[in-house]
Amino acid sequence: MTINRRILLCAVALALGALFIRLGFWQLDRHGERSAGVRARAERADAPQLEWFGPGDVPPDTAGLIGRRARLAGRWDRAGEIILRSRTLDGRAGAEVLTPFRVGGDAEQVVMVLRGWLPAPDGLRPDLASGWTDSPEGVAGPRREAQPSATVEGVFVSSRDGRGGQPLRPEIAGAQHLAIAGLDLALIREQTALDPTPHVLRANDPPPSGVLRPARALETDAGPHLSYAIQWFAFAVIGLGGTAILLRSSADRRSPSERKRS
Repeated sequence: MTINRRILLCAVALALGALFIRLGFWQLDRHGERSAGVRARAERADAPQLEWFGPGDVPPDTAGLIGRRARLAGRWDRAGEIILRSRTLDGRAGAEVLTPFRVGGDAEQVVMVLRGWLPAPDGLRPDLASGWTDSPEGVAGPRREAQPSATVEGVFVSSRDGRGGQPLRPEIAGAQHLAIAGLDLALIREQTALDPTPHVLRANDPPPSGVLRPARALETDAGPHLSYAIQWFAFAVIGLGGTAILLRSSADRRSPSERKRS
């Protein structure tokens, strides 16, 4: 191997090694962030349950509420149910149901509640009525006042604007419902007449005898970032070590005259 080729090989190996090491430290940073988030949610889960019965009971800033348990009193708005499309469970196609819950009286607040998962062969049109065990009295807009009062318990989860994807309007039981790809409150405000608070409540697990199944749970681990970091560091070691071995082997194969010229 000529000197120029050895220099080029060393430069490429060093550049790739530096890139792999940088990616490894980036994954370590992500691991630290995720671990801190998991610990914070675990601490909030042990905090006293929040009681949300009217305006002012819960702060509008959700930064310190993710993972906190809460109980809300109000009434369901079944006509405004939203579908989180294409959610599989145990290999079955389905969708999750996001239902508006109206808290308070005159100055009511709308809180989106992730109630659970329903089967849907197309991942888009679940049987929404099967997710309820009581009479659907007061579902229609003009009869909204007739809806009975209710309470719901659960834990606050995060939402993220911009991940709602393309909004769809599938027809279910003669009514159109908004179907989106993720918990995107900004898209819900844009596509419906609802003005939800920044909070999203994941309802506690429904009874196992019902059709409605639990929605996806909060993350309880730091994810795969630590293993990814180890892999990137391993790539750097393998690349640099392999280059060193290749250069040493090439040097050993050179003739005495080549060694003198080099």
